[in-house]
Amino acid sequence: MPSSDSNSEEFTAGLLAGAAHEHVGEVLREHGMLRLARLDRRDDVLLAADRLMSSLWNHRDADPDGLTVIRDTGRHDGRTGFAGLGRGALALHTECAQHPAPPRLLLLACARSGDAGGENLLVDGRAVLADLAAHHPAAVEALAEDRAAYFGGSSGRFAPVLQQLPDGRWRVRLRQDDLARFSPDAQPHLPALRQAIDRNTHRLLLAAGQGVVLDNHRLLHGRTAFSGERLVLRALGEPHATIGLGPGFPSPWSPARPATRRTEAQPASDLDERPLSAPQLTAEGQTRRPTVSW
Repeated sequence: MPSSDSNSEEFTAGLLAGAAHEHVGEVLREHGMLRLARLDRRDDVLLAADRLMSSLWNHRDADPDGLTVIRDTGRHDGRTGFAGLGRGALALHTECAQHPAPPRLLLLACARSGDAGGENLLVDGRAVLADLAAHHPAAVEALAEDRAAYFGGSSGRFAPVLQQLPDGRWRVRLRQDDLARFSPDAQPHLPALRQAIDRNTHRLLLAAGQGVVLDNHRLLHGRTAFSGERLVLRALGEPHATIGLGPGFPSPWSPARPATRRTEAQPASDLDERPLSAPQLTAEGQTRRPTVSW
């Protein structure tokens, strides 16, 4: 995670090509993220994305070249699903949780820092899973159910928050706004989930030209409120096969632990009649961790 000295290595777009993919894969598998530097121009961000991703997602808010400009537009504040385009705090989440198969990689590049605030919040889902397994094992069971949460609007999906894959590996899916609802079984465990997230939250302050690449199936990300003209470029996509990023992340406990099979996210057409509760998780009240800058 960002506060760890063992993950201080930086990559430039020029160091992401060809034979470097093996090392990139090692860093992503170990930490769930890697750091980028010298992203001074939009073309630098596009080159880094091209060398990491086989193709870019055509996100709703993306420009024709595939990059999304994350800034305060002055017209999206308070709109559900558009919190990133304001200047307020952005609750910890994984990207595109409502999609059947969310993109694996998320690249965030700071083009311009604000006057104050705007720290990136990062949480390793593997650490959250280990935390819950140690202190609230019943929460793991409830949040791993196929219909633990419903993400999105009318075309959204049921999905587990903590999904165990057939080979025993895991992946995380979460959003914390009005487009997330939780099942009656999962609802009582949301405070434990929030506390585990709080205990494992790290803050990362990016300067202009710096960036991070996150494993979107493992790391939660968010943002503190900011002032000034902060501008971040975002790219989403699937990793090149040569990076060798297999499905999910390894279990934080011994493989001897009994595994429960989980299936893929359920479509909206499978809705049952049980009411779903509005989420109670927010980015407010985060346990403050040291701010990291480089």
